[in-house]
Amino acid sequence: MFIMTMKILIPTTPGGHLKQILLLADDLKTRFDLVFVTYKSSSIGNSLKNQKVRFVIDPFRRLKGIFRYPLLLVLSFQALIILLKENPDAIVSAGANVPIPFCYLGKLLGKKIIFLESWSRVRVPSLSGKLAYKVSDLFFIQWKPLKRVYPKAVYAGRLM
Repeated sequence: MFIMTMKILIPTTPGGHLKQILLLADDLKTRFDLVFVTYKSSSIGNSLKNQKVRFVIDPFRRLKGIFRYPLLLVLSFQALIILLKENPDAIVSAGANVPIPFCYLGKLLGKKIIFLESWSRVRVPSLSGKLAYKVSDLFFIQWKPLKRVYPKAVYAGRLM
């Protein structure tokens, strides 16, 4: 008998966002096929060792202002290629910049979108959170005061 495992794509940014998402991934990896997406950074260290990882460009590294937009287009193209190639059942994400094209393109491709707002956002939402909230099927917050900003969000408590 052939048993198919659901695949989850996890686009995130290095550092604290990756650390939070790894806490969730520890539980998910026993039941799902996980594919991480991030950009190369020294802050990753060995945290993604033994994980399937797809690397994309960092759309905000070194460039300021209007010069960022071409990199966002490149990131969006990379996101589309990865989504088509990996064909995940769902996208579970946290972080700035990298997850957003994956969330929007994933939604267009009929994928379930799950987003975790940063633990550092107690009262004021992040830009990524505001953008992801619009297309998320499930949106988690880690602080109760954010419920006024994200009325449909699920309060999950702090991961860290």
